[in-house]
Amino acid sequence: MNRWTLNLYFFRRFLVSFLSTFVAVFALVYLVDMIEVSRRGLPGDVGFETIATISALRVPAFIEQAFPFIVLFSAIFTLVTLNRKMELVVARAAGVSAWQMLAPFVAGAFLIGVVSVAVYNPLASFAQGKAAQLQTSNAGSIQTTTDRAPWLRQVGKGVESIIGAKIVADRGATLGGVTAFILDGEGVVHERIDAPVAHLRDGAWHIENASVTRIGSPPVNEGERVIPTTLLPEYIEQRLADPETISIWELAPKIEVARSLGYNADAFSMRLNALIARPALFVAMVLVAATVAVRYTRIGQSGRMIVSGIAAGFVLYVVTFLAQALGSNSVVPPVVAAWFPVVAAGLFGTTILLHQEDG
Repeated sequence: MNRWTLNLYFFRRFLVSFLSTFVAVFALVYLVDMIEVSRRGLPGDVGFETIATISALRVPAFIEQAFPFIVLFSAIFTLVTLNRKMELVVARAAGVSAWQMLAPFVAGAFLIGVVSVAVYNPLASFAQGKAAQLQTSNAGSIQTTTDRAPWLRQVGKGVESIIGAKIVADRGATLGGVTAFILDGEGVVHERIDAPVAHLRDGAWHIENASVTRIGSPPVNEGERVIPTTLLPEYIEQRLADPETISIWELAPKIEVARSLGYNADAFSMRLNALIARPALFVAMVLVAATVAVRYTRIGQSGRMIVSGIAAGFVLYVVTFLAQALGSNSVVPPVVAAWFPVVAAGLFGTTILLHQEDG
């Protein structure tokens, strides 16, 4: 009974620490993103309510990238606090080993990982989709940026063109911040089209409020402009959309459709495997945190321990980022790229703890 009471106490302390850190990080990211969106929005064109709403919908997807660090910092903070209050020392004196003390933290991290994948990720993806729709409807007022390759070459009804966009919405059927180049028979650009929104309907892009620029002439607003295409929404989304904005429940069908059409779906496969590995990654983060915080230290040494934990988390982040880049670009299999950082961090944490506890 006493053992269960102790485990429940540690479990509750870890969850409270995680929720506190999550709220603090969410508020900070929300404030920074709202300032960034306000900076890119033209004064007077977009109201504060719209900017605040767009930021609120974007932040959950950003927070997903910080989840491993939130778990790491929460575990370090909780263990350091328990150490300062001598609670871990008392537990050791009562015959509780380090592994038994870490069991509630491991269970909590795994539970957080499952909830973040099964519940939080779909909600964040849905919110990101709504944010994309709002950005698309305000694409003429809010400037957006993307780090993904935005250009697609297409041919339809004898018309060759290149089209790019800053926002992808409606599963690839709507683009925001559109720029298109119309090529002549020799492959030379003779028209440029800029527009806030384009919709894919009936095998053609219907570009609204199109500003057309021809060589030697000033831009002319031609209203709606239609560009024929043979591109499918699945291909457009696969090339232009960020895999991190797609729910885990939608990734597997999209991967299957993309591969059936002959498209490279490694970026989506990498995202799916990374999500599946997330609960194990959170457990590995707890083990890394335990290597620097589970042993008793004097108050003056706590800062050094925390810095060591942050450094270990940063190294793990770099390894994870590189592995994801390799998996997304077909250099290594996505399954290997997703699980390598998890296994490496888990083995590192376990090895250090075994050395500390058993010599």
